[in-house]
Amino acid sequence: MAVTTAVATITVNPAFLQEIKDSNPDLWRTLQEIHDSFQSVEPRAAVASRLVRLLDDLRDHLALQFALEEAYGFIEVPAQAAMAEAENARRQHCSLYLEISELCERAEELQYRGLAADQLALLVEETRLFDARLDAHERLERRLIERAYGGR
Repeated sequence: MAVTTAVATITVNPAFLQEIKDSNPDLWRTLQEIHDSFQSVEPRAAVASRLVRLLDDLRDHLALQFALEEAYGFIEVPAQAAMAEAENARRQHCSLYLEISELCERAEELQYRGLAADQLALLVEETRLFDARLDAHERLERRLIERAYGGR
């Protein structure tokens, strides 16, 4: 006896995914403040302290953003309607969240030990690397939204 099963995979719900992105100005403002801190001419201790706080804020904003995106921005569909990169984009949420959490922990430990100012260059570099991966993720999701609306 042969049994057939429906295989469900993931695609984007473009209207909701875009609305979620547009409805979180605190996330985008925090990212801008982080970028601004890279160029700050303030004393290193002040920049380090602000960067630690901003990374904590970013982690919290990303937790909310990713939860909303996964709940409403991605939907299960039959395999023939799936977008190949959608599952990858959704999976990146977990790795990005773990990465920002680890970065926050390292930053907080440096601050606790009184080394944040001395290690500011390292903290900035690690933050820039995370920012580049987050930016690549956001570009992927924008491409998925465009494709869902009939672009490329």
